[in-house]
Amino acid sequence: MMASEKTALRELTEKLKQEGFADIRFYIAKTRKFGLNVLDGEKEKSVRSSESVYFVEAGKDGKRCCTFFNQLDCAEDVVEQMQVSAMASEEDYHPIPAFEKELSYTGEFASLDEREAAETLVKAEQVLRKESKIDPVSDCSCHQYDEEIILMDDNGTTLTDCGHSVSVSLGVVSREDGDTEIAWGGRSAQSLDAIDTEALAQEVAELGAQRLHAKPIASGKYAVILKNDAAAELLEAYLPIFYATEMQNEMSSLAGKEGEMIAISDINLVEDPQFAQGRVHRHFDDEGTPVSKKYLIHAGKFESALYNRKSAGKANCQSSGNGFKSDVQAAVGTGVTNVVFESISGNTLSMEELCQKMGNGLVVTGLEGVFAGVSTITGNFSLLCKGMVVENGKMTKPFCEVTIAGSIYELLKEIVAIGNDPVPTASGSQFVQTPSLLLKGLAVSGL
Repeated sequence: MMASEKTALRELTEKLKQEGFADIRFYIAKTRKFGLNVLDGEKEKSVRSSESVYFVEAGKDGKRCCTFFNQLDCAEDVVEQMQVSAMASEEDYHPIPAFEKELSYTGEFASLDEREAAETLVKAEQVLRKESKIDPVSDCSCHQYDEEIILMDDNGTTLTDCGHSVSVSLGVVSREDGDTEIAWGGRSAQSLDAIDTEALAQEVAELGAQRLHAKPIASGKYAVILKNDAAAELLEAYLPIFYATEMQNEMSSLAGKEGEMIAISDINLVEDPQFAQGRVHRHFDDEGTPVSKKYLIHAGKFESALYNRKSAGKANCQSSGNGFKSDVQAAVGTGVTNVVFESISGNTLSMEELCQKMGNGLVVTGLEGVFAGVSTITGNFSLLCKGMVVENGKMTKPFCEVTIAGSIYELLKEIVAIGNDPVPTASGSQFVQTPSLLLKGLAVSGL
């Protein structure tokens, strides 16, 4: 934080104190974004942007008052907005404690080189177009996202953290004999060099071609391979079952089950704030609590519930460092940094080996309406999906308009084998990295 910036916020703090506000806390998010996409072998456009958002909250007559602003030269307007908030607020104010000392975890991140990024995307587009059934390439882009988070108390003491990620997004439309399908794939890392864009392009092109001429299949119970990105998307939807707030509100069946087996013994589910390939690298949460690596599931046992300060207070324990905002203007809720599903033994299989082990069944390559089709209260899910039929260990034909149903708790206990192909959820969502999973069986509703 620049000295002039801190001076302006301290002056605003004094104005607020004069108006009767107390325990003033600032949350500042500074973002820098860069996006580039190519079309027909040429850079189509590139966009750079930056933004600073200042969120302030304070107590007045015991009630929580808050507002946000983008400019530092509007102190009088901010005070007025806080007065309006004070008149409308019915929420009790529980401020985060003042900070004992200043902490700063900053880093210098190199901006993407436009020429090199364009060349990388052009090569990826060429791979996509090698598949004759692709027409057109709907998305071939990369994005860089840098974020600096600053917390400041009314003494002017600050905590500063930062994050950086690069993502690639590829999408295609495939056509043949009057049939049209779409496919998409994305990857993220700390640098563009760490993403194998050509391998991703090959995967997306093959997926687009595979999906053509898909038809429904007969209802029944099938062995299922949840492809890596589908498994990651499903697991992301169920992260709230590990939140203490959900357990305290009787919205998660894991309440009181710490130490119990909830999955096969070969898996860990880890939250790692410093996971190298992750998108969220933090040293403290949005309440100033230090974050740490922790196991949600350890060797199949439910090990850690995730707490923010409020839920920790209810449980008479310490926050686990999982107090995060969903956006700058939101109140602090419960959230995660990077969540990684891993095999303890390392006995993992390729997709071909998973199919051979399964023999006959389905590979689910895409899910629809995940967040609408899952229940974190019961653990049940019912989801429309598409994918490939497997016969005698080989993928033979595509299917669509099929619904799979089951329970996340049963799913975790009925994993037969784990893939060697971990991938994360798409950029813009919470980071969950999962390999492909061979499941004993799921109910399928088709024809």
